[in-house]
Amino acid sequence: GVAELIETNNIGNASNPQIAVNAAGVAAAVWYQYDGTRNNIWTNRYSPGTGWSTARLIETVDNGDAINPQITVDAASNALAVWQQHDGDHWNIWANRYTTGTGWGTAELIETNDSGNAQYPKIAVDEAGNALAVWHQSDGSRNNIWANAYTPGAGWGSAQLIETDNAGDAFSPQI
Repeated sequence: GVAELIETNNIGNASNPQIAVNAAGVAAAVWYQYDGTRNNIWTNRYSPGTGWSTARLIETVDNGDAINPQITVDAASNALAVWQQHDGDHWNIWANRYTTGTGWGTAELIETNDSGNAQYPKIAVDEAGNALAVWHQSDGSRNNIWANAYTPGAGWGSAQLIETDNAGDAFSPQI
């Protein structure tokens, strides 16, 4: 195909784009973009036959920068995006869900341990829409690996420490 601009907010640079696609060819892209004051999380969705929709801001908490987004799309074409966002004191992990037929919901905090910064989230989803997000987070002494699970109909659970080897720092989880 022909290259197509999928973000049209020309105030500041768009950075760190990520994309996910399901078996039906439905795709979702996510990136962070500077608005002149701070970085925000934006997304756009692609549907075969109709193409890209209009770019949309999916987080509205204006306490600090939002960066390092990741996205995934399930078999029913629902999407989940995660990112790290600064609250003025710490980096936290946030998420938002796109539901087919309804659109994007409201961004929500999916980790609440403020002992240190939570950074670099990753996310994966299965065909049924069950998802798992992972990230590294400081406990004030070292970095550990945390996770939170999403279940359709129930939402996000509670963040849990999934790595307990306190011999040193744990960084850069993948899923």
